[in-house]
Amino acid sequence: MSVLQAALIALFYAFARSAFNAGLGGYVLAQPLVAGTIAGALLGDPLRGAQIGGALNLGVLALSQLRVPVGPDIALIGYVGVPLMLLSGLRPEAPETAALFGALVVFGVVLNFTRGMFNTVVAHWADYFADQGNADVVALLNVVPTQLWVILTSFLPALFILLFDAPTIAGIATSIPAWVQLAMNWSRDLLAALGIAMSLRLVMQGSSVAYFLLGWLSAPYLGVVQATLLGASVAIIHAFLARRRVEASADTLIADVLPSNQAEAYAAERRLSPAELQSSFALWMFFHDAGLNFERFQNMGFAAALVPAAKRLCETASERVTLLRRNLTLFNCEWTFGAALVGALIAIEERRANGEAINDAEIVGAKTGAMVGLNAIGATVMLNAVGSLLVAAGAALAERGSLIGPFIFAFAQAALVLAVGFAGFQLGYAQVRRFGDWARANNWLRPALFGAMRLGAFVLGGLVVALVPISLPGAGVIQIGATQLAVQTRVLDAMLPGALPLVATLGMGWLLRSRRASPNALMGGCLIVAVAGAVVARALGWV
Repeated sequence: MSVLQAALIALFYAFARSAFNAGLGGYVLAQPLVAGTIAGALLGDPLRGAQIGGALNLGVLALSQLRVPVGPDIALIGYVGVPLMLLSGLRPEAPETAALFGALVVFGVVLNFTRGMFNTVVAHWADYFADQGNADVVALLNVVPTQLWVILTSFLPALFILLFDAPTIAGIATSIPAWVQLAMNWSRDLLAALGIAMSLRLVMQGSSVAYFLLGWLSAPYLGVVQATLLGASVAIIHAFLARRRVEASADTLIADVLPSNQAEAYAAERRLSPAELQSSFALWMFFHDAGLNFERFQNMGFAAALVPAAKRLCETASERVTLLRRNLTLFNCEWTFGAALVGALIAIEERRANGEAINDAEIVGAKTGAMVGLNAIGATVMLNAVGSLLVAAGAALAERGSLIGPFIFAFAQAALVLAVGFAGFQLGYAQVRRFGDWARANNWLRPALFGAMRLGAFVLGGLVVALVPISLPGAGVIQIGATQLAVQTRVLDAMLPGALPLVATLGMGWLLRSRRASPNALMGGCLIVAVAGAVVARALGWV
């Protein structure tokens, strides 16, 4: 392979990982079927590249969403693994192929870690400018430094790997110590706990404490999605009870929902124009994963998509500060169905700007409660069902000697993803506006927001289980005489399963809320604790 060929392949890889592909990176450009075809074309054998990529694609389909900052990088497998297999003559079923892809998995994990850590720091820069009400800088931070870093950590590593042979790459990957990998895992887990704690600081009010604990207790047994349905059922019952109490005093309800000094606000309603709505969708479509980080995941992409709303709806700097800060909380959702939530939140922000009594905790709770369900539906429909079907069809055609398979997959998948994202955004905005009018007319707005905040607390409890799987290494034992005692399974799990994630999250929540600790200091503390803990584990022989 020439240096020019390697550089071109590395450029395609960097573009697939960037935010400038209209949201088609993870769904189309990073898929090994497409990546293998492109790399094969640059090496003079597109059909063989498509066949190898197609054979690999179904096996890695579950890893194909780039919004997940943990785990292997399937774009690296497609753009780097397929060319190395082409040049070395390896077949997908060969043992040497397993060694090669094991090495690429390790490289992908390391590259994803460097991107996630850098973006976590940038997320705190965004907090600083959000506190100044500077919406434009928040949007720019989501794009400029993050994408420069993506290019740096995509193009150069891919070029480096492509210029070496497969055995050399496998040897380099195996040289990464186990304790370093443990430190990376603990860093991710602790930062996710901090992100959850930052949302808890807003929604942990009244009975929300009980909802949070119920979410944490039920998620290990039901799964996060099923637990969310349980939480939603309980929250709806609670909302019905709240509505009945409110109905007992109609005067209180009217004063709570529409004070007399807010009546005139609806006469001159503040709304985003169609152009501003499309601008918000475009910001989400392109840059939803640009600032993907370990702490609050897609929070910068979500806040950046709300920048047109901040400019239109907020008359003062203090209003922009509160809008940006509440939308910089944790967010993680499949992007096409997540677009519906962006549209819905704009409709809610419009109601608040026009005088509706909606507080920050209710907005954060509603956003957090809805994102888990939309994420599950989006991943199932767009990735597992439609994605698998299209990949299988494209791979089958390539195996039969036709290059039309990868092109059919790419165009069909791209059209579907963009159409669903656009329709979801429009539907979310329109339906929440309609629901808001109905709820206000039927005395349901306050109870609905009451339930939404509780559901958000419940979901955060479930996310502690899903996003903070911190635990001691399996080899972590204490020697007592001739007996070895496994600390994690025989001590911690025996007392309270999942205690470490809960303690870490509640501890940081307490420091944020009661001790007024700085999120920046806690972020640094998470990294120090993770590295120090891994060093201690290595010294004890646990890794």
